[in-house]
Amino acid sequence: MIKKLGGILAFFISLICFSPLILSQQQESSSESESATESQAANDVIEEISVIGERTTYSLRLEIKSAEADVYNLFNELNNNDEFDVTCEEVVYTGSHLPVTTCMAAYLRNEQAFQTQRFLEGLSGGALGTPGSGALMDLDSAAGEVLEKTKAMEQEMIRLAIEVPKFNEALRKLSGLVGALEDRTDN
Repeated sequence: MIKKLGGILAFFISLICFSPLILSQQQESSSESESATESQAANDVIEEISVIGERTTYSLRLEIKSAEADVYNLFNELNNNDEFDVTCEEVVYTGSHLPVTTCMAAYLRNEQAFQTQRFLEGLSGGALGTPGSGALMDLDSAAGEVLEKTKAMEQEMIRLAIEVPKFNEALRKLSGLVGALEDRTDN
């Protein structure tokens, strides 16, 4: 029984002594097999598949808002006339709690401010001092000048769309998104 116990003890001692050698050989062979699989994986081309789900109306509207901002920012950088620079702001109209984004060229904002000032002066009597004796909004005189500047701005946009591919691409993207939203709301 002592011989048997001594044999078992010798077996465990040899197992403890040689186990690091055995384990290191297994690790080397596993690392070699891992490097072989890595090199084969590098040679194999993994095909990428993109699945685009249907956009929600809300996400389309957000994309349109972002695309509009991109178009206006690019137009502002590229155009030669500061009066054509477009700025957007959120406006909450009287009687509503919903903000509406309003984008307007600088010449339109200036004309709107001028006409509003003239109207308010007309209510207070203006320089003559009697209420109502001032000029009311003069839309006829403003219409001609605004129409000319609007046509000039449209021509500038067309010129930039033809000459600058990046601006053309931004306009196409915006147009596609607006078309997708219109298709969605028509159905």
